Amino acid sequence: MTIWEKAVLNMEKGTRKLAVAAATFSDWAKAELAVIRLRIRMDEAQAGIDELHRQIGRKVTDLKKQDALPKSTEQLLKEEVISVAMTEITDREQELDGLKKDIKDIRTDYKTAVKQTEDTLP
Repeated sequence: MTIWEKAVLNMEKGTRKLAVAAATFSDWAKAELAVIRLRIRMDEAQAGIDELHRQIGRKVTDLKKQDALPKSTEQLLKEEVISVAMTEITDREQELDGLKKDIKDIRTDYKTAVKQTEDTLP
């Protein structure tokens, strides 16, 4: 094999490695963007939960000021504003759990893609 043939062969290997690196970087960037989007949604869901907690606290404070605070907790939870907020909190917490699972799935998929890409290298 001549020097030129070796040089061409090495250039071909180098371009393949460069293409694999570019593909890996592209996959990484896509995965990170997806994670960022999910984290933004998680922050929005958490802000909603925080607002619902504030509403519950406001209602309890209002009832206390009016001396209308029920003697038992069961009666307090029957208050419409509080019961609706509690239901929404449960829904949003489930949404947060789903988003966390999605982030784990994205990271796992990315690691699998990188592994497969590395395995294709000569």
